[in-house]
Amino acid sequence: MRQTMRTTRQDAWTPEDDSILAEVVLRHIRDGSTQLAGFNEASRKLGRTAAACGFRWNACVRKQYRAGIELAKEERKRRKSQKVQEQMEVGDVDHPTATLMTWAQVLRFLRQEKNTAQQWASRWRAAERQAAQWKEKFETVDKEYQKIREEHDRLQRDYQTVLDDYRALVEIVERARKAAFLDNVDAMAGFTYRIDEFGNLERVATDAAFEQAE
Repeated sequence: MRQTMRTTRQDAWTPEDDSILAEVVLRHIRDGSTQLAGFNEASRKLGRTAAACGFRWNACVRKQYRAGIELAKEERKRRKSQKVQEQMEVGDVDHPTATLMTWAQVLRFLRQEKNTAQQWASRWRAAERQAAQWKEKFETVDKEYQKIREEHDRLQRDYQTVLDDYRALVEIVERARKAAFLDNVDAMAGFTYRIDEFGNLERVATDAAFEQAE
């Protein structure tokens, strides 16, 4: 008897197999993995080879899940963008391309440095203004000092002049006193004393002295 009905192959793909294959591959797409990794995982679940899963996906399943594939790709982009944002904010030291500082940390550091630089610039300007004020005060005090010093020098010279005059006067008085004393002693000898124009004591012979000498 001729067999009119086709027999079903034992390794035929069922709708359930297709669903499992689609679920695994779409999950790998969403997670940013590769379809090959999805075929390898599906092969272990379905008891088939990765090549058979790949052939089934490309030949049949992919066409049925085009909308799901687009959604999975959008989800992958969203997750990737979110991960990058998190790495920028808090850093990912476990990532092989991670640096010691994230971009967000660099930005915060630069802003802090900018604020610090502005504060130091403000302090520097304030210090310059204060230095200019102190310089002006110093110049004013220095002028006053120069005036006082000149006045002091003048008074010093005047004092020395007065002192010299005083000493000369004392000497003159002393010589006058001696002259008066000698007048009393030498009057008998016909001599007298006088003070010349330079303040020196000079003995002068009287007319009686000249007569005795003759």
